[in-house]
Amino acid sequence: MTTDFDIEQLTAWRICWAVCTIASGERKGRGAREMVDIETVQKGGPHTTSNALHGRALAWLRQLNAAVLASVVDASSQRRNLILWPFALILGLIAYRILPFEPDAQALSVFCVLLLIALLALRGIRAARDLAQISLLFGFGAVLLPVHGELFGTNMLEVPRYGTYQAKVDAVIFDDGVQQRWIVSDISGDQDWTVPDVRKARVLVRGDQAIAPGDRISARIRFYPVPAPAVPGGYDAQFVSHFDGIGAYGSVLGDLSVVPAHQSGVMDMVNAARRIIGARLVAQLGDRIGGIATALITGDQSRISEEDYDLMASAGIVHVISISGLHLTLVAGTMFASVRFLLSLSQGWSQRWPIKKIAAVAGIATAFSYMLLSGLVIPAVRSTIMLALVFTAIVAGRQALTMRNVAIATIIIILVQPTSVFRASFQLSFAAVIALIAAHELARRGREERDRPAQGKVITLMIDVGTTSIIAGLATLIFTAYHFQQTAPFGVIGNLMAMPVVSFVMMPAALLGTLLVPLGLEAPAYAVLGWSVEIMLWSAGVVRQMSGGFDSSPILAPSALVVALAALGWMAYCRDRIRLAGPFLAVPLIAVFCLERAPDIFIADQSQALAVRNGADIALMAGRNNTFATTIWSERYMTSISDGHEGTRCDAIGCVLHTEHDYTIALVKDASAFAEDCGIAHIVVSRINAPATCAATATLVIDGADLARYGTHVINWHGPDIAPTVRTGVDNPERRWRLGIQ
Repeated sequence: MTTDFDIEQLTAWRICWAVCTIASGERKGRGAREMVDIETVQKGGPHTTSNALHGRALAWLRQLNAAVLASVVDASSQRRNLILWPFALILGLIAYRILPFEPDAQALSVFCVLLLIALLALRGIRAARDLAQISLLFGFGAVLLPVHGELFGTNMLEVPRYGTYQAKVDAVIFDDGVQQRWIVSDISGDQDWTVPDVRKARVLVRGDQAIAPGDRISARIRFYPVPAPAVPGGYDAQFVSHFDGIGAYGSVLGDLSVVPAHQSGVMDMVNAARRIIGARLVAQLGDRIGGIATALITGDQSRISEEDYDLMASAGIVHVISISGLHLTLVAGTMFASVRFLLSLSQGWSQRWPIKKIAAVAGIATAFSYMLLSGLVIPAVRSTIMLALVFTAIVAGRQALTMRNVAIATIIIILVQPTSVFRASFQLSFAAVIALIAAHELARRGREERDRPAQGKVITLMIDVGTTSIIAGLATLIFTAYHFQQTAPFGVIGNLMAMPVVSFVMMPAALLGTLLVPLGLEAPAYAVLGWSVEIMLWSAGVVRQMSGGFDSSPILAPSALVVALAALGWMAYCRDRIRLAGPFLAVPLIAVFCLERAPDIFIADQSQALAVRNGADIALMAGRNNTFATTIWSERYMTSISDGHEGTRCDAIGCVLHTEHDYTIALVKDASAFAEDCGIAHIVVSRINAPATCAATATLVIDGADLARYGTHVINWHGPDIAPTVRTGVDNPERRWRLGIQ
């Protein structure tokens, strides 16, 4: 029976279809019988070739319209609107993030109230109610970050502070034996006016300090502001740090005294267990293999060398060392299978007790334990929530792997940690899970329509691993290219070689060894773990030799992520093969509208670095190479930066460079140089404020005030008759997470 919702959706899609037909060239007033007769055209009728193509296009549009309509109506009947909720929240978060000004809290509240009133007023009309519901979630997403900022945010330090301070250590986030990074809070000092007014700070400490969360320290510390993004669209440490409550960075300068805290809480015991496990792994397996094994169990990657990290990244298996859904699934799944198998050995137990549900409860407990042991890293928390929903569905006798469960898990994550939406780890896992669940649903429907041919278990395993790697790799390709500017072309081969060992040897050995640590019997299991890590590294080396390393990717604009998000929403919401239309359409859209050109000029905000294009590469006109800014520039735009531009002419008050693209750039170091340089240069750069008359003669002026307000600048030169394109690291200086904005 057709519901009211179905009728309204049908009406809406008919309206859309009418618009499509009008836009495609049908004359107004003609009915369906007057459309192009495709069969007549194919038989050589009176229609022209243009009409034939027109008819085929209309036929294809009709088929697409019917497929989409059937998919949406079926989706509605299955209550799939919940799947759109996290996408609406994410769009609301993005809308708030990109605003050039800080919206008024009362205005946001009124906006949400109006949306709620609209939802209540339209509750009798299904289609309108659903639209109002999605709009309300969009509004809720827009206010989520301000609320989170009021609860957990902090002021941002504006100028450096020096002194002797006391503080409490909240967490040790990095420790490679040479230096450590701590998160500290409750900061106090001998002179109150020197104490930074921040909730927390991240400090760097040299040496291998015996420290634990909860300990109090006293030391001379230099606090300094959190840096702005080094490139436009790059990682915004100020944004993330503000909502995490971190308002300053710092470095310990002198002697450090530690007052140990009384360790009695659950997290204190967990942290002690993490240290014991890491120490035993390194003692038994050595720094290299033990460091990778420690990352697998406790999430501490500080002992992994840069060479090994790059080796695994080039083979497409670097995800193995980051605790995420893969690890949680393997560990909790191993526990689930083991408990179910052991209980099934007794016929009486298997008949009297729901052993599958008992095993699911054991899987939930294992997942939460692993999450705690990982140090509550965000990917582990996300994966634990998802696994808990899957196992809960098993306990409740419901289908476990569904897109609705993905939506529920994502909503919980967004509510708890809304800034995670803007991080690469969330985007990669979100895209991969949606693609894998969509493929699972398509495969399940395909098996319902035809019998699957019998295959050997080994062949089936290889096919499943390869298929999973391909699907996850394609789903995360845009996000990997945007955040890391590189792809692993032979990643499927790397996963085919490494994943069987990871799945059936490495993670079970890690689970067994960790369970045996309290008994002191972990050595055999950890030896197997070390052997499997060596095999994984060997596989990565083979793959890197085959592929030659990374393939560089095009430079993507932030808009590419929005297109990819829309494609994921389409793929998650629709059913059947029509869901594949989203990803297929996203690729040409990104290729045409979302590519960036590498800049011609780079200007750092906190250093003296000024780099200008020199042929295919970039060369420094001023400043030092291999600094934080120049390293980020080189990685982001995949180009080398040489030490000195050959055409630069300098004196005591400035530098001038006439480039091969027929424009002149001047770097003014002293105010006395403005009079001459503003008259001869197209682009004038200075770290002091320029006079207003300079802008009247030069094409573009960037001075100290611009750098202080907008941070790093990058410029594209288009010729003397077209204004240059200027992009900045800080695109919204008036927001609450910027320096000086409270």
